[in-house]
Amino acid sequence: MTLICCVCISPALLFAQQINDNQCSNQPGIASGLLNVDVVVGCAPLQVKVKNAQIGSIKSRYVYDYKGGNPNLQPYKPDTVTTFTYAKAGVHILMQLSENATGQAQRVCQTINVQDPTPPAFKVIPCANGKVILTITNHTITKYDEYIINWGDGNLSIINKLNLVAPHLYTDLTPKQVSVEGRHGISKCGGKSARTVLLETNGRPATLTKLEVLDANTAELTITNPNLFDLELYRQDGSGQYKTTGKILKEADEKVKVSIDTSKIFCYKLKPLDSCIATLESNVLCVSFLKVIPEIEHNIVITTPYRYPTDITQMTITKNNTVWWSPRFTDLFRVDNQSECGKQNCYRLQLVTRYGTVLSNTVCADPPPALCVSIANIYVPDVFTPNGDGVNDVFEVKSDADSKIDILIYDRWGSPVFRNSVNVLHWSGHINGQPAPTGPYFYRILVTDKIGRGFVKRGTVSLLR
Repeated sequence: MTLICCVCISPALLFAQQINDNQCSNQPGIASGLLNVDVVVGCAPLQVKVKNAQIGSIKSRYVYDYKGGNPNLQPYKPDTVTTFTYAKAGVHILMQLSENATGQAQRVCQTINVQDPTPPAFKVIPCANGKVILTITNHTITKYDEYIINWGDGNLSIINKLNLVAPHLYTDLTPKQVSVEGRHGISKCGGKSARTVLLETNGRPATLTKLEVLDANTAELTITNPNLFDLELYRQDGSGQYKTTGKILKEADEKVKVSIDTSKIFCYKLKPLDSCIATLESNVLCVSFLKVIPEIEHNIVITTPYRYPTDITQMTITKNNTVWWSPRFTDLFRVDNQSECGKQNCYRLQLVTRYGTVLSNTVCADPPPALCVSIANIYVPDVFTPNGDGVNDVFEVKSDADSKIDILIYDRWGSPVFRNSVNVLHWSGHINGQPAPTGPYFYRILVTDKIGRGFVKRGTVSLLR
């Protein structure tokens, strides 16, 4: 398209008149010029070619993106180049500067409308019996005047910006390659996008792929929504009924945070808003918690039974980000007596279900006190000789006066043979009133100091006669 315009009469300068200090026209001592532009409307990147159309006009120079003010001063640098490419969408002012035969300055401007070629985004909802509903989802960005839909079965439809929804009926349910081309008015340029659409309504429902507990009050859901359905998030509490959370999700891949309660087990699922696909509900994922009970000699790691145990394909508990235990869903706890003093142990449960993953809260606990308290003030003999000579006749444990000592001695088969009490503090080497056989015996000694810290010492003592 070729356009010749004069600055004093061109309606294309309506935009230019809105800029600050517009010097396109009506400047003292400056005459009007004529400008030939090969194209003034088109999609980015838009290349334009210009030519001075004023007879007798010389010294032509151009400002391709005039924004107001004196074009002969900074930041402008008028150029003699007659070809220019606009890379980004927007409305630009092209100014031509020249002189007539007597040396009088001439000036003319032209509006260049560079349109956005962003491909249209769309979703296709497959309903029953081959019916689908296509919706343009990014019109606020593209602002196309019309959309040409190729349904992938030899049929075309055209919709405009006043109606961004189009139905279609397929005669077979094989996957279709659907494309949509957006077109701007006048230029008829635009962008195009395509995607494969599955027509089987039970083919690709939305999926909850991950449920991660972030803290005591918050969890995060990761959602895959291949057909870009409008989805509503539902939550099931202890009553067993699913109730809407009020959250609407539309993206192909999305994350959403939800409120949780450590005293309750919440389960989540997604339901499509469109009635024609109401049966395409997602899978269910439920919150799972981990609890750690610290004791003197060990930490007890307790799992919470998953609400739907038959969905589980794998359970793993990590300790400091390393796999520590792979329980069965019937295993509810495990004792951990392996720790490094001065370093916390952090535990987390991961459940892999048939459709998604559940990550519990992370629980950290200090090492058991019994593993980290000094035993420098405890004396336990290696041998004793209960032969009645008055020397080393009893097994006696010595410690600080303020410490409490609990002693358990057992034989090589693990049977207890002695436990101390308030009245009997030491072992005399007898079992049920009879002299015990000579040989090694094993002991477990629990010492509690005056401030309540406890630790355990295990070892072997030899009984000789």
